Amino acid sequence: MKPNSACILFATDFSPHAKSAAGVAAKLALRLAQTLRLVHVSSAPTAAALAVARKRLEVLAEYLRQTGAMVKPLLLEDSRPVAALLGVIRTEQPALVVVASGAKGPMDRWALGSFSELVAESSPVPTLVVRNPAAFDVWDSAKDRLTILLALDLNSSSDVVLRWAQPFRLAGPCELIPCYVNWKMPTMEEAAVAPGRPVNPPALQDRLERELRKKVRDQMGDDADSVVVRPYFGDPAPCLVEIAGEVRAHLIAVGAHQLHGLARLARFSVSRELLHESGTNVVCVPMTAKFDPREAHIPDYRRVLVATDFSELGNAAIPFACAACSIGGRIKIVHIGGPVTRGGRALSLREKLRELIPNEIGARCQPPEVEVLEARDVAQAICAEAERFGADLVCLASHGLGASRALHGSVTKAVLKKIRRPLLVVRRPDK
Repeated sequence: MKPNSACILFATDFSPHAKSAAGVAAKLALRLAQTLRLVHVSSAPTAAALAVARKRLEVLAEYLRQTGAMVKPLLLEDSRPVAALLGVIRTEQPALVVVASGAKGPMDRWALGSFSELVAESSPVPTLVVRNPAAFDVWDSAKDRLTILLALDLNSSSDVVLRWAQPFRLAGPCELIPCYVNWKMPTMEEAAVAPGRPVNPPALQDRLERELRKKVRDQMGDDADSVVVRPYFGDPAPCLVEIAGEVRAHLIAVGAHQLHGLARLARFSVSRELLHESGTNVVCVPMTAKFDPREAHIPDYRRVLVATDFSELGNAAIPFACAACSIGGRIKIVHIGGPVTRGGRALSLREKLRELIPNEIGARCQPPEVEVLEARDVAQAICAEAERFGADLVCLASHGLGASRALHGSVTKAVLKKIRRPLLVVRRPDK
Protein backbone atom coordinates (compact mmCIF):
# COMPACT_ATOMS: atom_id res chain seq x y z
CA MET A 1 0.00 0.00 0.00
CA LYS A 2 1.30 3.43 -0.89
CA PRO A 3 2.01 5.60 2.20
CA ASN A 4 -0.70 8.11 3.01
CA SER A 5 1.39 11.26 2.60
CA ALA A 6 -1.57 13.38 3.78
CA CYS A 7 -1.70 11.80 7.24
CA ILE A 8 0.30 12.01 10.46
CA LEU A 9 -0.67 9.55 13.18
CA PHE A 10 -0.37 10.42 16.86
CA ALA A 11 -0.95 7.90 19.65
CA THR A 12 -2.04 9.26 23.04
CA ASP A 13 -2.55 7.85 26.51
CA PHE A 14 -4.01 11.16 27.78
CA SER A 15 -1.02 11.86 30.04
CA PRO A 16 0.18 15.48 30.41
CA HIS A 17 3.34 14.67 28.45
CA ALA A 18 1.27 13.09 25.68
CA LYS A 19 -0.83 16.24 25.47
CA SER A 20 2.31 18.34 24.94
CA ALA A 21 3.58 15.89 22.32
CA ALA A 22 0.19 16.05 20.60
CA GLY A 23 0.82 19.76 20.10
CA VAL A 24 4.02 18.87 18.22
CA ALA A 25 2.10 16.43 16.00
CA ALA A 26 -0.56 19.07 15.30
CA LYS A 27 2.11 21.63 14.41
CA LEU A 28 3.72 19.21 11.95
CA ALA A 29 0.37 18.30 10.42
CA LEU A 30 -0.53 21.96 9.96
CA ARG A 31 2.85 22.90 8.46
CA LEU A 32 2.80 19.94 6.06
CA ALA A 33 -0.88 20.39 5.19
CA GLN A 34 -1.69 16.90 6.44
CA THR A 35 -4.50 15.37 8.46
CA LEU A 36 -3.71 14.44 12.06
CA ARG A 37 -4.99 10.95 12.90
CA LEU A 38 -5.45 10.96 16.68
CA VAL A 39 -5.49 7.40 18.08
CA HIS A 40 -6.11 6.02 21.57
CA VAL A 41 -6.11 2.33 22.42
CA SER A 42 -8.32 1.55 25.40
CA SER A 43 -8.29 -1.65 27.41
CA ALA A 44 -11.30 -0.50 29.42
CA PRO A 45 -13.33 -3.55 30.55
CA THR A 46 -16.68 -1.74 30.79
CA ALA A 47 -18.83 0.29 28.45
CA ALA A 48 -18.83 3.20 30.90
CA ALA A 49 -15.02 3.35 30.97
CA LEU A 50 -14.92 3.14 27.18
CA ALA A 51 -17.36 6.06 26.96
CA VAL A 52 -15.08 8.11 29.20
CA ALA A 53 -12.12 7.36 26.94
CA ARG A 54 -14.15 8.36 23.88
CA LYS A 55 -15.10 11.66 25.54
CA ARG A 56 -11.48 12.42 26.49
CA LEU A 57 -10.35 11.66 22.95
CA GLU A 58 -12.91 14.07 21.47
CA VAL A 59 -11.90 16.79 23.96
CA LEU A 60 -8.25 16.41 22.97
CA ALA A 61 -9.18 16.44 19.27
CA GLU A 62 -11.11 19.68 19.73
CA TYR A 63 -8.18 21.20 21.61
CA LEU A 64 -5.84 20.34 18.75
CA ARG A 65 -8.26 21.69 16.13
CA GLN A 66 -7.77 25.12 17.69
CA THR A 67 -4.26 25.10 16.24
CA GLY A 68 -5.78 24.99 12.76
CA ALA A 69 -4.96 21.34 12.13
CA MET A 70 -7.51 18.92 10.70
CA VAL A 71 -7.93 16.20 13.33
CA LYS A 72 -9.65 12.83 12.96
CA PRO A 73 -9.91 10.82 16.21
CA LEU A 74 -9.93 7.03 16.34
CA LEU A 75 -10.71 4.97 19.45
CA LEU A 76 -9.62 1.33 19.57
CA GLU A 77 -10.48 -1.28 22.17
CA ASP A 78 -7.73 -3.84 22.68
CA SER A 79 -5.78 -5.29 25.59
CA ARG A 80 -2.58 -5.13 23.51
CA PRO A 81 -2.08 -1.41 22.77
CA VAL A 82 1.17 -1.77 20.81
CA ALA A 83 -0.19 -4.51 18.55
CA ALA A 84 -3.43 -2.59 17.97
CA LEU A 85 -1.59 0.63 17.11
CA LEU A 86 0.78 -1.18 14.74
CA GLY A 87 -2.24 -2.70 13.02
CA VAL A 88 -3.59 0.77 12.29
CA ILE A 89 -0.19 1.98 11.12
CA ARG A 90 0.20 -0.94 8.71
CA THR A 91 -3.31 -0.38 7.36
CA GLU A 92 -3.22 3.40 6.93
CA GLN A 93 0.53 3.77 6.23
CA PRO A 94 0.83 7.37 7.48
CA ALA A 95 3.75 9.54 6.47
CA LEU A 96 4.87 9.82 10.10
CA VAL A 97 3.97 8.34 13.48
CA VAL A 98 4.37 10.52 16.58
CA VAL A 99 4.49 9.12 20.12
CA ALA A 100 5.42 10.63 23.47
CA SER A 101 8.17 9.34 25.73
CA GLY A 102 8.74 10.47 29.29
CA ALA A 103 11.84 10.21 31.44
CA LYS A 104 13.27 6.72 31.81
CA GLY A 105 14.31 4.97 34.98
CA PRO A 106 17.49 2.91 35.49
CA MET A 107 15.67 -0.38 34.87
CA ASP A 108 14.34 0.64 31.46
CA ARG A 109 17.65 -0.26 29.81
CA TRP A 110 17.12 -3.90 30.75
CA ALA A 111 13.39 -4.02 30.13
CA LEU A 112 11.92 -5.33 26.90
CA GLY A 113 11.07 -1.75 25.97
CA SER A 114 8.65 1.07 26.65
CA PHE A 115 5.55 1.70 24.54
CA SER A 116 7.29 4.37 22.46
CA GLU A 117 10.37 2.24 21.95
CA LEU A 118 8.37 -0.80 20.86
CA VAL A 119 6.43 1.29 18.37
CA ALA A 120 9.57 2.98 17.01
CA GLU A 121 11.31 -0.37 16.51
CA SER A 122 8.32 -2.03 14.85
CA SER A 123 6.61 0.69 12.82
CA PRO A 124 6.98 0.33 9.03
CA VAL A 125 7.03 4.13 8.70
CA PRO A 126 9.24 6.76 10.41
CA THR A 127 8.39 7.32 14.07
CA LEU A 128 9.07 10.53 15.98
CA VAL A 129 9.54 9.92 19.72
CA VAL A 130 8.88 13.24 21.44
CA ARG A 131 10.99 13.54 24.57
CA ASN A 132 11.23 17.35 24.70
CA PRO A 133 8.17 19.06 23.14
CA ALA A 134 9.51 22.52 24.01
CA ALA A 135 12.31 22.04 21.46
CA PHE A 136 9.76 22.56 18.68
CA ASP A 137 8.78 25.98 20.05
CA VAL A 138 11.58 27.52 17.96
CA TRP A 139 9.38 27.00 14.92
CA ASP A 140 6.97 29.61 16.24
CA SER A 141 9.19 32.21 14.60
CA ALA A 142 9.61 32.07 10.83
CA LYS A 143 13.31 32.92 11.06
CA ASP A 144 14.25 30.30 13.65
CA ARG A 145 15.46 26.95 12.38
CA LEU A 146 14.87 23.49 13.75
CA THR A 147 18.29 21.89 14.14
CA ILE A 148 18.29 18.21 13.14
CA LEU A 149 21.30 15.95 13.67
CA LEU A 150 21.31 13.23 11.00
CA ALA A 151 23.07 10.15 12.40
CA LEU A 152 24.53 8.45 9.31
CA ASP A 153 26.99 5.80 8.29
CA LEU A 154 28.81 5.55 4.98
CA ASN A 155 26.84 2.53 3.78
CA SER A 156 23.63 2.70 1.79
CA SER A 157 21.59 1.57 4.82
CA SER A 158 21.39 5.08 6.24
CA ASP A 159 20.18 6.61 2.97
CA VAL A 160 16.66 6.26 4.40
CA VAL A 161 17.47 8.98 6.95
CA LEU A 162 18.40 11.45 4.21
CA ARG A 163 15.34 10.53 2.16
CA TRP A 164 13.18 11.18 5.24
CA ALA A 165 14.82 14.55 5.88
CA GLN A 166 14.26 15.79 2.33
CA PRO A 167 10.44 16.20 2.52
CA PHE A 168 10.52 16.98 6.25
CA ARG A 169 12.26 20.27 5.43
CA LEU A 170 8.99 21.42 3.86
CA ALA A 171 7.55 21.73 7.37
CA GLY A 172 9.67 24.80 8.04
CA PRO A 173 13.22 26.16 8.12
CA CYS A 174 15.60 23.39 9.18
CA GLU A 175 19.33 23.17 9.72
CA LEU A 176 20.41 19.66 8.81
CA ILE A 177 23.72 18.54 10.32
CA PRO A 178 24.93 15.23 8.85
CA CYS A 179 27.00 13.32 11.38
CA TYR A 180 29.16 10.20 11.16
CA VAL A 181 31.01 8.64 14.09
CA ASN A 182 33.72 6.11 13.29
CA TRP A 183 34.98 3.56 15.76
CA LYS A 184 38.67 3.86 16.64
CA MET A 185 40.90 1.25 18.22
CA PRO A 186 42.72 2.88 21.16
CA THR A 187 46.49 2.96 20.82
CA MET A 188 48.67 1.61 23.63
CA GLU A 189 49.26 5.16 24.84
CA GLU A 190 45.52 5.94 24.77
CA ALA A 191 44.67 2.70 26.58
CA ALA A 192 47.20 3.43 29.34
CA VAL A 193 45.51 6.66 30.42
CA ALA A 194 41.97 7.66 31.28
CA PRO A 195 39.68 7.55 28.21
CA GLY A 196 39.56 10.83 26.38
CA ARG A 197 38.38 12.04 23.02
CA PRO A 198 40.12 10.20 20.16
CA VAL A 199 41.26 12.07 17.04
CA ASN A 200 41.29 10.86 13.44
CA PRO A 201 44.49 11.31 11.41
CA PRO A 202 44.06 14.39 9.16
CA ALA A 203 44.00 12.37 5.91
CA LEU A 204 41.33 10.01 7.27
CA GLN A 205 39.29 12.90 8.67
CA ASP A 206 39.34 14.71 5.31
CA ARG A 207 38.32 11.58 3.41
CA LEU A 208 35.45 10.75 5.77
CA GLU A 209 34.13 14.31 5.64
CA ARG A 210 34.35 14.29 1.84
CA GLU A 211 32.48 10.98 1.58
CA LEU A 212 29.83 12.14 4.02
CA ARG A 213 29.25 15.27 1.95
CA LYS A 214 28.94 13.17 -1.20
CA LYS A 215 26.39 10.91 0.48
CA VAL A 216 24.26 13.94 1.34
CA ARG A 217 24.68 15.42 -2.13
CA ASP A 218 23.70 12.18 -3.86
CA GLN A 219 20.53 11.71 -1.82
CA MET A 220 19.37 15.31 -1.36
CA GLY A 221 20.72 17.07 -4.41
CA ASP A 222 22.64 19.79 -2.58
CA ASP A 223 25.72 20.15 -0.43
CA ALA A 224 25.57 20.24 3.36
CA ASP A 225 26.56 23.53 4.96
CA SER A 226 28.53 21.60 7.58
CA VAL A 227 29.19 17.98 8.53
CA VAL A 228 30.46 16.38 11.71
CA VAL A 229 32.84 13.41 11.66
CA ARG A 230 34.21 12.18 14.98
CA PRO A 231 35.88 8.97 16.15
CA TYR A 232 34.78 7.27 19.33
CA PHE A 233 35.83 4.59 21.80
CA GLY A 234 33.22 2.08 22.95
CA ASP A 235 29.58 2.71 21.98
CA PRO A 236 28.55 5.31 19.37
CA ALA A 237 25.32 6.48 21.07
CA PRO A 238 27.00 8.56 23.85
CA CYS A 239 29.19 10.21 21.20
CA LEU A 240 26.11 11.10 19.12
CA VAL A 241 24.35 12.47 22.21
CA GLU A 242 27.42 14.59 23.00
CA ILE A 243 27.49 15.98 19.45
CA ALA A 244 23.74 16.69 19.59
CA GLY A 245 24.35 18.75 22.72
CA GLU A 246 27.23 20.65 21.13
CA VAL A 247 25.24 21.64 18.04
CA ARG A 248 22.10 22.22 20.15
CA ALA A 249 20.07 19.79 18.09
CA HIS A 250 16.31 19.79 18.64
CA LEU A 251 15.96 16.40 16.97
CA ILE A 252 18.14 13.39 16.16
CA ALA A 253 17.25 11.29 13.10
CA VAL A 254 18.61 7.74 12.98
CA GLY A 255 17.99 4.57 10.99
CA ALA A 256 16.40 1.63 12.81
CA HIS A 257 17.13 -2.01 11.97
CA GLN A 258 14.01 -3.07 13.92
CA LEU A 259 15.39 -6.20 15.57
CA HIS A 260 13.04 -8.47 17.48
CA GLY A 261 13.20 -11.44 19.83
CA LEU A 262 16.62 -12.78 20.75
CA ALA A 263 18.25 -10.77 17.96
CA ARG A 264 17.13 -7.61 19.74
CA LEU A 265 18.98 -8.66 22.89
CA ALA A 266 22.06 -10.01 21.14
CA ARG A 267 22.76 -7.23 18.64
CA PHE A 268 23.66 -3.63 19.44
CA SER A 269 21.16 -1.04 18.20
CA VAL A 270 22.17 2.61 17.89
CA SER A 271 18.54 3.73 17.59
CA ARG A 272 17.57 1.93 20.79
CA GLU A 273 20.57 3.34 22.62
CA LEU A 274 19.68 6.85 21.48
CA LEU A 275 16.15 6.39 22.78
CA HIS A 276 17.71 5.52 26.13
CA GLU A 277 20.59 7.98 26.20
CA SER A 278 19.25 11.10 24.51
CA GLY A 279 17.28 13.72 26.36
CA THR A 280 16.02 15.22 23.13
CA ASN A 281 13.60 14.09 20.44
CA VAL A 282 14.49 11.14 18.22
CA VAL A 283 12.99 10.06 14.91
CA CYS A 284 13.62 6.42 13.97
CA VAL A 285 13.48 5.71 10.24
CA PRO A 286 13.07 1.99 9.46
CA MET A 287 15.78 0.60 7.19
CA THR A 288 13.00 -1.10 5.26
CA ALA A 289 11.20 2.16 4.48
CA LYS A 290 9.90 2.12 0.91
CA PHE A 291 11.71 4.28 -1.60
CA ASP A 292 10.30 5.67 -4.83
CA PRO A 293 13.14 5.74 -7.42
CA ARG A 294 11.42 8.62 -9.18
CA GLU A 295 12.28 10.81 -6.18
CA ALA A 296 15.98 9.92 -6.30
CA HIS A 297 18.61 12.52 -7.07
CA ILE A 298 21.07 11.67 -9.82
CA PRO A 299 24.52 11.31 -8.21
CA ASP A 300 27.49 13.22 -9.51
CA TYR A 301 31.00 11.81 -9.59
CA ARG A 302 33.51 14.42 -8.52
CA ARG A 303 36.40 11.98 -8.00
CA VAL A 304 36.92 9.30 -10.63
CA LEU A 305 39.71 6.72 -10.57
CA VAL A 306 40.65 4.84 -13.76
CA ALA A 307 43.32 2.15 -14.12
CA THR A 308 45.04 1.00 -17.32
CA ASP A 309 47.77 -1.47 -18.26
CA PHE A 310 48.45 0.47 -21.50
CA SER A 311 46.64 -2.10 -23.60
CA GLU A 312 44.25 -0.77 -26.23
CA LEU A 313 41.15 -1.61 -24.22
CA GLY A 314 42.71 -0.51 -20.93
CA ASN A 315 43.46 2.89 -22.43
CA ALA A 316 39.94 3.08 -23.86
CA ALA A 317 38.54 3.21 -20.32
CA ILE A 318 40.09 6.65 -19.78
CA PRO A 319 37.67 8.64 -22.02
CA PHE A 320 34.77 6.90 -20.28
CA ALA A 321 36.14 8.01 -16.92
CA CYS A 322 36.45 11.57 -18.23
CA ALA A 323 32.87 11.49 -19.50
CA ALA A 324 31.57 10.23 -16.15
CA CYS A 325 33.40 12.88 -14.12
CA SER A 326 31.28 15.87 -13.08
CA ILE A 327 32.12 19.38 -14.20
CA GLY A 328 35.01 20.65 -12.09
CA GLY A 329 35.75 17.17 -10.70
CA ARG A 330 39.04 15.29 -10.36
CA ILE A 331 40.26 12.32 -12.40
CA LYS A 332 43.14 10.11 -11.41
CA ILE A 333 44.76 7.75 -13.92
CA VAL A 334 46.88 4.95 -12.47
CA HIS A 335 49.03 2.13 -13.75
CA ILE A 336 49.94 -0.74 -11.44
CA GLY A 337 53.10 -2.75 -11.99
CA GLY A 338 55.93 -4.56 -10.25
CA PRO A 339 59.36 -3.39 -9.05
CA VAL A 340 60.32 -2.45 -12.61
CA THR A 341 58.15 0.65 -12.20
CA ARG A 342 60.63 2.23 -9.77
CA GLY A 343 62.94 5.16 -10.45
CA GLY A 344 63.30 6.43 -13.98
CA ARG A 345 61.00 3.74 -15.32
CA ALA A 346 58.17 5.10 -13.15
CA LEU A 347 58.82 8.63 -14.46
CA SER A 348 58.62 7.36 -18.01
CA LEU A 349 55.34 5.55 -17.29
CA ARG A 350 53.83 8.67 -15.72
CA GLU A 351 54.62 10.60 -18.90
CA LYS A 352 53.03 7.81 -20.88
CA LEU A 353 49.89 8.13 -18.73
CA ARG A 354 49.75 11.88 -19.38
CA GLU A 355 49.79 11.19 -23.10
CA LEU A 356 46.53 9.25 -22.69
CA ILE A 357 44.56 12.26 -21.40
CA PRO A 358 41.96 13.19 -24.06
CA ASN A 359 42.42 16.60 -25.66
CA GLU A 360 38.71 17.31 -25.23
CA ILE A 361 39.02 17.31 -21.46
CA GLY A 362 39.64 21.07 -21.66
CA ALA A 363 37.97 22.96 -18.85
CA ARG A 364 35.53 20.13 -18.09
CA CYS A 365 37.41 19.12 -14.97
CA GLN A 366 40.63 19.72 -13.12
CA PRO A 367 43.88 18.57 -14.80
CA PRO A 368 43.92 14.77 -14.34
CA GLU A 369 46.43 13.28 -11.90
CA VAL A 370 48.61 10.37 -12.94
CA GLU A 371 50.42 7.88 -10.72
CA VAL A 372 52.33 4.64 -11.10
CA LEU A 373 51.83 2.17 -8.24
CA GLU A 374 53.81 -0.91 -7.30
CA ALA A 375 51.87 -3.98 -6.16
CA ARG A 376 51.64 -7.72 -6.63
CA ASP A 377 47.89 -7.88 -6.09
CA VAL A 378 46.54 -5.48 -8.70
CA ALA A 379 42.89 -5.73 -7.66
CA GLN A 380 43.74 -5.06 -4.02
CA ALA A 381 45.90 -2.10 -5.05
CA ILE A 382 43.06 -0.60 -7.09
CA CYS A 383 40.64 -0.97 -4.18
CA ALA A 384 43.14 0.53 -1.74
CA GLU A 385 43.83 3.48 -4.04
CA ALA A 386 40.09 4.04 -4.48
CA GLU A 387 39.76 4.30 -0.70
CA ARG A 388 42.78 6.57 -0.35
CA PHE A 389 41.71 8.84 -3.22
CA GLY A 390 38.10 8.81 -2.02
CA ALA A 391 36.84 7.83 -5.46
CA ASP A 392 33.16 8.37 -6.18
CA LEU A 393 33.53 6.07 -9.18
CA VAL A 394 36.12 3.55 -10.38
CA CYS A 395 36.45 2.86 -14.11
CA LEU A 396 38.06 -0.32 -15.51
CA ALA A 397 38.11 -2.27 -18.75
CA SER A 398 36.66 -5.75 -18.66
CA HIS A 399 39.63 -7.52 -20.27
CA GLY A 400 42.11 -4.70 -20.61
CA LEU A 401 44.14 -5.43 -17.49
CA GLY A 402 45.67 -8.72 -18.52
CA ALA A 403 48.41 -7.86 -20.98
CA SER A 404 51.29 -8.61 -18.63
CA ARG A 405 51.94 -11.63 -16.46
CA ALA A 406 51.47 -9.60 -13.27
CA LEU A 407 48.08 -8.42 -14.50
CA HIS A 408 47.00 -11.73 -15.95
CA GLY A 409 43.49 -12.85 -15.16
CA SER A 410 40.25 -11.05 -14.59
CA VAL A 411 41.38 -8.13 -12.46
CA THR A 412 38.07 -6.39 -13.01
CA LYS A 413 36.21 -9.42 -11.66
CA ALA A 414 38.43 -9.45 -8.57
CA VAL A 415 37.89 -5.72 -8.05
CA LEU A 416 34.14 -6.21 -8.36
CA LYS A 417 34.22 -8.71 -5.50
CA LYS A 418 36.26 -6.49 -3.19
CA ILE A 419 35.31 -2.88 -3.90
CA ARG A 420 32.63 -1.02 -1.98
CA ARG A 421 32.35 1.85 -4.45
CA PRO A 422 30.50 2.27 -7.76
CA LEU A 423 32.34 0.55 -10.60
CA LEU A 424 32.03 1.40 -14.31
CA VAL A 425 33.15 -1.51 -16.50
CA VAL A 426 34.07 -0.84 -20.13
CA ARG A 427 33.40 -4.01 -22.13
CA ARG A 428 35.28 -5.17 -25.22
CA PRO A 429 32.99 -4.67 -28.24
CA ASP A 430 31.88 -7.79 -30.03
CA LYS A 431 33.83 -8.49 -33.18
